[in-house]
Amino acid sequence: MGFFKRKNRFPTEDINRGEVLITNDEIIIKNNSYESDDEIIKIKSIEYIYLETSDYSEPSMFIYQGRQYYIPGDYVGTERLWKHLSELFNFDMDIVYAHLQDRKNAIYKLYRTTYTKNYSITSTNANDYLEGFEVQSPTPLFIPWNTTKEDLLKCPYISSDSFYLDITYPVRIGNIIIDNLGTYINDVRSDVSPQNYYAKCFATDGSDKSLYELKNKIEQDLGSKASYSFNDDGNLFFYAKSNDITLEISYSNDDNDCRTIAYSFSSLHISTCYEYPNLLNDTDYMDKLELSNTFIFKYPLSTPTNYHRDDRIKHTPEIIQKHSKGKSIIWIDNANNILGFADNEYAIWFDRMEIDSLTLWNMLPAKGGGFCNLSVNLNTGESVTVFEGEHDTLKHQLEELEKFLSIKVTFYEDYNC
Repeated sequence: MGFFKRKNRFPTEDINRGEVLITNDEIIIKNNSYESDDEIIKIKSIEYIYLETSDYSEPSMFIYQGRQYYIPGDYVGTERLWKHLSELFNFDMDIVYAHLQDRKNAIYKLYRTTYTKNYSITSTNANDYLEGFEVQSPTPLFIPWNTTKEDLLKCPYISSDSFYLDITYPVRIGNIIIDNLGTYINDVRSDVSPQNYYAKCFATDGSDKSLYELKNKIEQDLGSKASYSFNDDGNLFFYAKSNDITLEISYSNDDNDCRTIAYSFSSLHISTCYEYPNLLNDTDYMDKLELSNTFIFKYPLSTPTNYHRDDRIKHTPEIIQKHSKGKSIIWIDNANNILGFADNEYAIWFDRMEIDSLTLWNMLPAKGGGFCNLSVNLNTGESVTVFEGEHDTLKHQLEELEKFLSIKVTFYEDYNC
């Protein structure tokens, strides 16, 4: 009998570490061992509860309510909290007692909420997955995937805070209705379409059933119009890929070894790859470009390519390609007061009056790989990356570069931790 009492015992409470208070509708966490505000959990809004054990610390309660909360087992009031929540959420305290003394990295699921299913499979026979989505407004509106940001923002069924764009009605994608489709637009230029749309798809039990239902319907409807891949080794990833559109669905499972607790939904991600070659041409400048002086690098460097985000990125002018013979180059154009940066394919140039200084980062390999990056700092406070390359390359030409530009280049070096 004494053995079981010892096995079931919570860690010794330590008021110096922290304490937990319970009210009718809140849990208040006081972290006394370090300076922080009290953390407050709304009990009625708790989504899931786990026991976490570790090989280097006391067991703790993991609660998700809008964000992650960890309550160490040695906080004053922890055992009372466990028992209180087990009664409210009907989970088995025997699971907690059985693993309190574990000295291994592990997680034990005690409670997961149920959800309102937020997607449905229609009985229609639509097959326009690759063309766009239909807003299920009183008068349905079909929006092609290649609709530009500018035109999306004109739509009456769109709301945006300039960072994220929401469709205010459910949408139909093929034969699937989803109620929370949206896209990030803060780094998308107005004259191109967003490259990514997102939605969270919940099954009622928060399980991977959502992924399999969506996967099966997409495969059935698209058939040979797309190629497919599916990974079910641990986490689940499904791809249906066509020329311009990729439909991706992922569902993360709990990882016991890493003590990783997954969300309870399938992520639907629609990515587009529309190209706008006309946006890469600037004939106004290319027709009058003059080379006053050039600096050709000894090492291969790349100019950023994401012109969907940055309207400064253009094709490298032919005169620059011929002069650089495929190498990375900086050119000065005194006639037009331009300073330009280019590899063999892409270029960025600035009016010299815009430029305040340059910054060179040399990141040495550590946990992450090494790299270097050269940025132009504008008078507006904006910083624009113009070259990227391997570490320990650009720094060898730093002195030559400053002399050529007659502009200050601030040099930083650090480890990529």
